[in-house]
Amino acid sequence: MSLAETPVVFALLCVNTLVGGVLVTAAYDLTDLVLGWTGWIAGAVGGGVIGWIVVPRVASGTVSTGGRIGFAASLVLIGAFLGRALVPIVARFAVAISAFLFSTLATLVLTVGESVLEQVYDPSGSGTPVLEAIDPAALAGSGLFARPEFQRFLLVSLLVGVVAGVLAMRYYDPIVSLALTGLGAGVLATAYPVWRAVLAGEALAITQQAALSRPAFLALLLGGAAIQYLRHGDDEDPVLSAAG
Repeated sequence: MSLAETPVVFALLCVNTLVGGVLVTAAYDLTDLVLGWTGWIAGAVGGGVIGWIVVPRVASGTVSTGGRIGFAASLVLIGAFLGRALVPIVARFAVAISAFLFSTLATLVLTVGESVLEQVYDPSGSGTPVLEAIDPAALAGSGLFARPEFQRFLLVSLLVGVVAGVLAMRYYDPIVSLALTGLGAGVLATAYPVWRAVLAGEALAITQQAALSRPAFLALLLGGAAIQYLRHGDDEDPVLSAAG
């Protein structure tokens, strides 16, 4: 289909490209705004679902349509304010917990060694989730936790995880900014093949043309991070100044 035949699709492509470009170049400035709006929307949607579906089901008697609307409207407002207040806090702790878990597991693998972990980790296939690939019986009978050297390695890994979690809390804004920059880079890198086809005179077919270009993604991610560091690296208050 030509651009004249698909104005709505072309408009969506332009909007996605614009959003991706803004995130790549200004994610650090938009961190609070994005988390705030995420909280508003998530809280409102959650409150609306509870008010429209959950409350009528648990309420005694039949709830009229007007009652449902009233419950939903009230809980939409309450949920929006709760989401706005809680989502940034939850996001901060989620970043810290993720850093703790990843660092602890990575350090444990590096210190204990794959040969020891293979005694309790037996993936049946490349796509098997980690938790499903762990054999609890083998873990209980391996005697790993009774070995003094394993206990020392585990303690060191936990300490590394705690330090990583604290650092993640300290550098929360740059971490979230980098995640948003990656999101924008992913959007642009996916739209890049579409734009290339359009500029080459081909018909617009997003479902067939859209594909993540890894070189473009890496270039956009690194370029976006560099742009934002140059813009905010000398700021006094933001954490980015600590890296300089």
